[in-house]
Amino acid sequence: MSSVDLAALIATLDPDGRGGRRHTDDIAAAIGTQNLDIEASALPEVVHDTIKRGEQEGLWSASRTTTVRRGRTVLPKAVTLLGTARPVDKLLPVDAPLRSELASWAATLRLSAAQRQLLLAVNDWLRRTDGGKVSIVSVAERAYELLRDEKAFDTNPPRGGSTLWTPGRLTFELLRCERLPTPLVWEPVTSEIGQSGAIVCVENHATFRTLLRVLRARTTPPWAAVAWVQGRNTAPLESLSTLPFPVTRLDYLGDLDAAGLQIAATACATAKRADVAAGPAERLWDLLVAQPSRPARPTSEVRARELVAWLPAAVRDRARGLLVAGQAIPQEALRFDVLSDASLAY
Repeated sequence: MSSVDLAALIATLDPDGRGGRRHTDDIAAAIGTQNLDIEASALPEVVHDTIKRGEQEGLWSASRTTTVRRGRTVLPKAVTLLGTARPVDKLLPVDAPLRSELASWAATLRLSAAQRQLLLAVNDWLRRTDGGKVSIVSVAERAYELLRDEKAFDTNPPRGGSTLWTPGRLTFELLRCERLPTPLVWEPVTSEIGQSGAIVCVENHATFRTLLRVLRARTTPPWAAVAWVQGRNTAPLESLSTLPFPVTRLDYLGDLDAAGLQIAATACATAKRADVAAGPAERLWDLLVAQPSRPARPTSEVRARELVAWLPAAVRDRARGLLVAGQAIPQEALRFDVLSDASLAY
């Protein structure tokens, strides 16, 4: 079981140390972002253990009477962060001369100790670099240079909150850094790369390899490439625009269960933010719902209808029925022989 860095988690959930309530799903998202090696199926149990550790170390208190179920794990619905700001951490102006880039808006702001630390670090950096006359680097590299914490700028807004981070105040442009998309794992279907085309994306490595094997054996494959994202980590799809050919469309195949459908919808939303049209890989979903299912935790009728709305209309009723009945079909059900014998053209 992965051990989560509680200090890094707190920095993400509560960058200003003010405490407050955080939903369990927010904790899960932060853990998943910071620990990409955690499989989606294992994440609820990791969240459970992390919440327990945080309580033992006095970082938060978990709700007792309200719970949520994620997979097979029952979790507190929320935790209340106790906060790291102490009564002595008064909101005070920065007691130092500020460069012109900062003085016009920051000189009279009343800030926490953490915010003052960040502002003074930026002030010193601007002084040393003559106003930021340096090469652009990644946000993680600049965050480490300024604060010795490479994850300090990962949140939105970054550490320091919206008081400091807003147009006209602190920006990545001012700090000469940029958020770089997570690399996308993909392989071409043909030997020719450069022409525009659609790609198909899956979330399990076995299906990734099987689809490549099947498509490379066809004279006219319906996709130019196969991409792979690992479970809930759909951020690599932001890199679609960096592929060495124009991606005209992303077709997505996930697991037919509640978590898989939620991940699929999130993946397509991520692709659309990269200006790539995205939706379900219709023919593959047609094939998937026809495969044998296995027992899973039942999904409520209301939730099932919400999840299957993303699917092609032709398979929604069948998929909804499976979810409500407590059945699931992983994408590994589409074995090589099943895909080899199928028509994948639209």
